[in-house]
Amino acid sequence: MHASLVPTATDLAELLGYVLGNPFLFISSSTVMTTGLVLGAVAMSLVPRGAPALRIAAPPLAMVLAYFGLGSMVLATEIFARFHAAIPDATETQLASGIGHLVEAAAGVAVLFPHLRRRSRHAWIVANAVAAAYWMAQVLVITPPWFAFQGQLEVVRMLALATLAAGALVSLVLWRAAPRPA
Repeated sequence: MHASLVPTATDLAELLGYVLGNPFLFISSSTVMTTGLVLGAVAMSLVPRGAPALRIAAPPLAMVLAYFGLGSMVLATEIFARFHAAIPDATETQLASGIGHLVEAAAGVAVLFPHLRRRSRHAWIVANAVAAAYWMAQVLVITPPWFAFQGQLEVVRMLALATLAAGALVSLVLWRAAPRPA
């Protein structure tokens, strides 16, 4: 990677080549599951815009993808910052993985974007609660293997669950404070 904070076209091409050349480094249970979510977003984009199921499902799916992309990038950045001096290749691989997961999540949200407009505050509050609950279940049941990078599994799991609990608490507070729809 170059010292510049903005990747060049060459950097992106090298990243893509690295990922395609080393897929076993990037494929995990969470990646496969999230790819399924992105494919679900694509399938949802084929449903007529006014369909009731789409109105209900699009905001939670977008929030699940947002949590995934941002969480992956935060963890990849933490791994890079803490361990890069000692193990540069492994941390650069994790950073590339985090960027890939962020891009994958952004693509899913972009596909859903036309179906996310004009949703009520309550729909977004519920979407956030669903996403927080979904990721809590993922962290507890199928803990992503990269949580255990360099023996930090328990700390990362605890921080992830605390962050998700805070997200769920935000939903609860907003739900209680929101005016009821007429």
